[in-house]
Amino acid sequence: MKKNVTITVTGIVLVGAILFYFTTFFAYTPSDKFSGFPVPKNAKLVKEKESVNIYDWSKASEENGIPSGYKLVIKSKGWKEINREGASTYYTKGNEKIDLISQTNELTLIKD
Repeated sequence: MKKNVTITVTGIVLVGAILFYFTTFFAYTPSDKFSGFPVPKNAKLVKEKESVNIYDWSKASEENGIPSGYKLVIKSKGWKEINREGASTYYTKGNEKIDLISQTNELTLIKD
């Protein structure tokens, strides 16, 4: 009986971990324009300039920033947070620098 409970709990935890991995890491795609910086797949590009992209994204928030899963993906792709000023968070990877601005329902990426 104990063995069956252990196997069931282990299976549930394993399935949960797999679901978390896929829903977190496959929800973002690397951007060629921004040196591979991950961008949410469900974010809608609304404005594009030479070094700026503005996205409509319901999970962006000025008060709370970006979701923790997005932070985890950014970090796992080798980007380091170097500074935060208000809604802006600055990331670096090698010689590349990205300013991510999270406002209510709007995500802006700026390549410095």
